[in-house]
Amino acid sequence: MSMSRRQVLAGVSAMGAPGLLRAQSAYPSKPIEIVVPATPGGGADIGARKAGELLFEALGQPVIVKNIAGAGGAIAASYVARAEKTGYVIGMASDSTVLINPLVVPEITYKLEDFQLLTTLYTGGFALAVGKDFPANTVKEFVDEVRRRGDLSCAMFGVVSSPRLITEMFMADTGINLVSVPYKGENEAVRDVIAGIVPAFFGTTANLLAQHKAGTLKILGISTLERVKTALPDVPTFKELGLNNTVYRWFHGLMVPAGTPKDVVEKLSSTLAKIVMSDRFRAGIAMDLTPTVMTPAAFTDMAIATRERVQGIIKSRNLKV
Repeated sequence: MSMSRRQVLAGVSAMGAPGLLRAQSAYPSKPIEIVVPATPGGGADIGARKAGELLFEALGQPVIVKNIAGAGGAIAASYVARAEKTGYVIGMASDSTVLINPLVVPEITYKLEDFQLLTTLYTGGFALAVGKDFPANTVKEFVDEVRRRGDLSCAMFGVVSSPRLITEMFMADTGINLVSVPYKGENEAVRDVIAGIVPAFFGTTANLLAQHKAGTLKILGISTLERVKTALPDVPTFKELGLNNTVYRWFHGLMVPAGTPKDVVEKLSSTLAKIVMSDRFRAGIAMDLTPTVMTPAAFTDMAIATRERVQGIIKSRNLKV
């Protein structure tokens, strides 16, 4: 029995429909949102905007940066964890937000496993800084001076934060006692170290670099595995000075809700890997930062290992919110 022209056309239409639907729904087909757990203008915001700019060029869809500050990044992370698992909401992942805060803040309901990590964007270190008139120009001289005094005040922001953790590592390695002086933020702490109100501080190299170069404070050592040759080539790492446990890299990366389709995760992670290693991304972030690419699996393994280490430090040093 012969088929009518209408039946043939209907059959062709039916066979073509799934492919057509797939083409229409191919990712991405609408704007993408990157959620940053900080106010505009900071390091996390700048990195996210540069990544978003290059992601737009690569994928052909607008990338909108949404700033959700507050609660140490917990509000933004909760927003991402609850978002649809479609790849249209990407969150900024940091060690403080996804590793430390869930361990120490009872009110936080999300955990690392609620997210699918995509890649790190860059990593950085913490530096020990003192005022320009402090009687020490090396880590050894600093430790000797603290021992001579018995203890020393040290500016601190965040009750249990990555700067607090590196301070605890340093004290455990050296056997000295640094008395925490709490601050609401890093900028305020840096200001008082420069003014001589507080003698010492462990802060991010990004916030200390300009003052170090201007001579208003002195950076004595950094927590990265290798020297920051692009910005602080003459400053030694704690590890090379024999402080083998005072090693810590904070990270900023990108993540989506756990359960996001694998093909979307693969497209995002592979595209972002090319972006992070590009000269344009390198030029768009601070010179003390290290562009760092990790596969989703490697990023997850690193995050889990870091969480275990952090958990051990919190327990051994009895740190509480």
